[in-house]
Amino acid sequence: MPFRSGGPILGVCASLSGCAAPAQPDPPPVAGGPPLATSSSLNGSYNGMMQLASGSPDSCGTQDTFTLRVTANAFQYVLRQPQVPWRPSVAFAVGVAPDGSFGAASGGAFINGRIAHGHMQGQIVGDACGYSFQADNTGSF
Repeated sequence: MPFRSGGPILGVCASLSGCAAPAQPDPPPVAGGPPLATSSSLNGSYNGMMQLASGSPDSCGTQDTFTLRVTANAFQYVLRQPQVPWRPSVAFAVGVAPDGSFGAASGGAFINGRIAHGHMQGQIVGDACGYSFQADNTGSF
């Protein structure tokens, strides 16, 4: 007997698919149950140390203390570079993502890194010098 498409087999499949139970939505959270995941604020003052990673120690220095103030998950940072006459400073407007990562660029200069558990680390690269940094939102300099 030759196979015919669209015959009784198709009708049986269609009737079986109508028998499947519809998907049920997830139940609402139970009072007193585990808390739902929420993002914690990354705002605060981060005090730390920048250390030279690239460039000349004679013109870039070797290390410096700094403070970054994160407000509304963003901060401003101005990299002073007096050894670069055509651009003695570079300003960065930096946004912090919910996962704590951040970054901004201006021409060939950039800043990037991550904030987690009250600790910030990253790098700042200017036109002549590059730095790595570590900072915490406790303590002061």
